[in-house]
Amino acid sequence: MPTNTSFSVKSIESIHLAFKNSASYWETYRANEGDRQTERFEFKQGWQTVYALNIETPLVKVTLSDGTVGWGEANAGIGPEVVTLIVNGILAQMIEGQEYENPRALWDFLYDTQRGRGYSSGYWLDALAAIDIAVWDAIGKREQSPVAALLDPNPRSQFDVYLSGVRRATLDERIEHVKTWMDTGLRGAKIFLTGDVEAGTTELDGLMAGAPDLEQWMVDTLWMGTPETAEIGKLEYGKRNVRFFECPLQPEDLIGHQELVKKPGADIALGEHFRSRYQMSQWVQQPRALDVYQPDIGRTGFTDYLAQMEIAAKAGIKTTPHMGTGVSVFQAATLQCAAVAPADYLQEFQGGLSDRLDKASDSAWSYADGGFTLPDRPGIGVEINEAQLEPFIVKH
Repeated sequence: MPTNTSFSVKSIESIHLAFKNSASYWETYRANEGDRQTERFEFKQGWQTVYALNIETPLVKVTLSDGTVGWGEANAGIGPEVVTLIVNGILAQMIEGQEYENPRALWDFLYDTQRGRGYSSGYWLDALAAIDIAVWDAIGKREQSPVAALLDPNPRSQFDVYLSGVRRATLDERIEHVKTWMDTGLRGAKIFLTGDVEAGTTELDGLMAGAPDLEQWMVDTLWMGTPETAEIGKLEYGKRNVRFFECPLQPEDLIGHQELVKKPGADIALGEHFRSRYQMSQWVQQPRALDVYQPDIGRTGFTDYLAQMEIAAKAGIKTTPHMGTGVSVFQAATLQCAAVAPADYLQEFQGGLSDRLDKASDSAWSYADGGFTLPDRPGIGVEINEAQLEPFIVKH
């Protein structure tokens, strides 16, 4: 880590953004199949996880003592107001006016303040991640360096991505959607399937037949398998040369994943639910519970991402960042991390979410020819026009 990453914080604040009447995370995927909606949330048939009906997110603004501003965002699409409450009502008064040797010192300090009370995950860590991203963004701007170059002296200048989700209503529409992306140079796509392996293989076979030239397919069942169905799915998806099989069992099931990894078939990938190195360490040690590690930067921040990637590497496991729900700040942070990740995997990309801030956000990250080029812009590569944020701010 460079020696010039010390800083002091003048001020910190967080805001809750919501994008009303926008397409949801799921867009039109399998529309009209019995989905349930509330005023703010939706449940997709076949999955247990709740999603926001409209994209919502918490942004964090950090101003350093020299006036440099940095922006951060947590992957907290459900209840982002909780993150804003934690930042504004609790963490700001702990941080403002204090000096830190580096961002790791700040992250460790904030983690230590509540670790004895059991606040080792969830919204508390989401808030830490957003702050950490904002601090690194500000330091990068101050030092006139992309964050990736601060994290690693030799970041990748270019990398290819895979599309996260083929979210259209019918199989034919999904095939056409993939082909449209392939025309841009896309090499891979991840599909979301339930724990029903027969239905899943039928869907995958249909997509592979309709878009035979796509190089890589990934499968994510969003934790919906049982030990029996996950074992069958691992074998069947492996037969189809799926690059990896993501989130096959419930996220707490360490032993189940350890047993599943031993079975024949596709590699097992997971990691988005871990907020810290303390949570993930035992999952990569022998007997390991995964083959591919996927930290989510909107939950780890840059600082603990580095720590987690080092732990995984020492255990012989490759890392590729997960990209969940979030707008341009979160996406830019993830792409900065992709630039310092091993080149073994395509980087996940949420093609439908990066432009939600519209005129309020100027991102130097531009998708082209199947991937991204690391921009020269300092920080994470995103500038926020605060005057344009007002239409999206939720007042509390």
